[in-house]
Amino acid sequence: MPKIPENTEELTDYILDDVLYGLELDPVDSERLLSYMRHRHEHLFGPHSTYFVLGSYEPPFKYRLDEALDVLNHRHDAYAYLLATQPDLDVSDDIPNLKVKFFIHALYADSIPLILEHDTGGAVAEFGRIERPTLLDRTYLFPRAQEEHYEDESLLTTEDAIRARAVELAYHADDLTEELSTLADQARDHGLDISTQDLESYLDTELGGRTPSYSGVITDSLVHLESLDQCFSWTTTAELEEQLSNVP
Repeated sequence: MPKIPENTEELTDYILDDVLYGLELDPVDSERLLSYMRHRHEHLFGPHSTYFVLGSYEPPFKYRLDEALDVLNHRHDAYAYLLATQPDLDVSDDIPNLKVKFFIHALYADSIPLILEHDTGGAVAEFGRIERPTLLDRTYLFPRAQEEHYEDESLLTTEDAIRARAVELAYHADDLTEELSTLADQARDHGLDISTQDLESYLDTELGGRTPSYSGVITDSLVHLESLDQCFSWTTTAELEEQLSNVP
């Protein structure tokens, strides 16, 4: 397994050979890259535990990233952060700034939690990157509603449970409108005043109007992470907070 670079010279070689695939850096870019790595190392990679949190920055999904940051930063001597909060590299336009910046941080974070709620956008690109051998053993994946925890009708006795089931249906139902109508009937059977329209409005707010799904490529990779005990499904924000306890 390729080892993590131990010094700036090794890291420069890694960035060139494994990230930029041999692209040559001019002396100015090389010096700026080294300067960035030195400053980031001093700021991030001290005696504390670092958590490089990945996921979608789109609303409302960014809300779950903020919750994860809050949970992890409450740990003793911990620093959880997003890539967007870190300074950008000051390099030439022909250098993929964001890609290099990602790997500089990912290579030295103690853990990399990735919160996944859909299969489009930047989070999917990050998912592809963290499957590299140098990163995989520190990556912990948190896909939303990959598993269905609220299928049992006996659990649907509270408003929170009904809403959680609605989220699961948004990911799994073939006919969501019909399934939400049935769910609303089940809610009323338990004395809850929840209509189909209430559930549709909740999903619109919770999922940003998106019909969420995971492609076959994504689900295949989820199986890989599951086999390594590094994949943890969640439905509600409270469940996500609990599942983050699996990140060492």
